[in-house]
Amino acid sequence: MKRCLFPSLTLCLFAVLLLNSCQKEPEDDPNGTVTPTDSTGLDPLDDSDIFNMPIGTVIPDVVADIDGNLYDGVVIGHHVWMVQNLMTTRYANGDPIMQGGQGDTSRFVPYRYVPDCGTADVAIYGYLYNWPAVMHGEPGSNENPSGVQGICPDGWHVPSDAEFVELANTISSHPEYVFGDDIRQIDKSIASDFGWHSSGYANSCGNNQQLNNATHFGMIPAGSGPFGSPGGVGLGYFAHLWSCTPSNKRQARIRYMNHQSARAFHCGADYDPFNSFSVRCARD
Repeated sequence: MKRCLFPSLTLCLFAVLLLNSCQKEPEDDPNGTVTPTDSTGLDPLDDSDIFNMPIGTVIPDVVADIDGNLYDGVVIGHHVWMVQNLMTTRYANGDPIMQGGQGDTSRFVPYRYVPDCGTADVAIYGYLYNWPAVMHGEPGSNENPSGVQGICPDGWHVPSDAEFVELANTISSHPEYVFGDDIRQIDKSIASDFGWHSSGYANSCGNNQQLNNATHFGMIPAGSGPFGSPGGVGLGYFAHLWSCTPSNKRQARIRYMNHQSARAFHCGADYDPFNSFSVRCARD
């Protein structure tokens, strides 16, 4: 007796079509987020995806560091930036980054520090790193993109000051992210909406914090070190991000904000490499 194969073939074709229908490109959701298709947390996006995304588009779990910490990404211009401060204890090649304590400061030895004299929650604030830890022996750069992986996961890099300039200018070019009449007043749009010491200055990070973070960049006030002791000051008052750009043979450029600032992020500053600040990586 012959068997009819048609139903089996139909079922097979239906299964194939169903499988293919599940393999979609990343889609926007009503909250302005994009869900990566790669379940490992690695970034599945290409440049054509990013260029078509509006400022503030959040990409959950876009990258993992070697310790397994997951980071969200946010699209601003032609860059994807980490939303959280870096919290790795190792470089991408597995080399450890020594944790510093009282008296452990150096312009040459890499150190990481727990903010607020070792009392802060690293899962919220990340670690503070001195510049040798950030650079991992690579030369400085002010290219855009920098080309300096340094402390960042594979596929990501330490941003140059030129990249921070582009970030600030991109945000300033959109009036909805500017507070006040000065286009440089973008700190509230970049700052996290919690954790800042209260301020009475209008348009500052610490004033009406519920209005902060329109860009979803979420810059959090993890403070800095080693003033007095490593990772010892400024939790809730200051937020600093290292760049990979040297300003001269003894200093490097940072971007910063404080609870009373409205336009400080546009300014930048130069600091000695033994200081410890937060790090945000950018996607290559």
